[in-house]
Amino acid sequence: MHFKGEAIFRKIIIVLALVCFFAGDSEAQRRRARDPFQKFQTGFWFGPITPLHTTAEDVDTSLGGGAFIRSNSFFDYFKIGVESSYHFFESKGVNTLSLWPVYGNLLYRIPIKFPVIFQLKAGAGGSWVKIRPDREEQWDPLFMIGFEGSFPAGKVVNIGLRIDYLLIYEKHIEGARRNGHILDTGITLFFNLF
Repeated sequence: MHFKGEAIFRKIIIVLALVCFFAGDSEAQRRRARDPFQKFQTGFWFGPITPLHTTAEDVDTSLGGGAFIRSNSFFDYFKIGVESSYHFFESKGVNTLSLWPVYGNLLYRIPIKFPVIFQLKAGAGGSWVKIRPDREEQWDPLFMIGFEGSFPAGKVVNIGLRIDYLLIYEKHIEGARRNGHILDTGITLFFNLF
């Protein structure tokens, strides 16, 4: 059923939708200019890596580090990130264990007004696992959850602390009885680029 002025009504709706879209977009740009955490970020971390649960029976705590990049998503409080790191563990036996986790994650910024920014993280990917001198090496699936707190040290640099739990899924291997459990903690330094 058509009513008089329907074409004008549609045009008004389209114009209002476009105004809201561009007004929201410029508002988002103004927020990014004021908020360094709304910018594209890259950085690195360094700190202790701790084996947990049954993994702690085989290897000792060590130091590790990694790098990451993060981009904004279509939603204000979410970022998309890619991370990679290096872990090297001395064994309590004769072997050494090296891990190269590579994974994507989704970061959620907790929306509280405070100088320190808190983020929750969850993601998945893979880890290249090398055991020496047994010469065993393979890719295993990896899942992670984490928490990060950071604060701006100017408009470009942020300093933070991170805690990430990594689950290296090895039960897909025939005869495997357990998975790998690692806790990454460290100091993070990252840069707000654009």
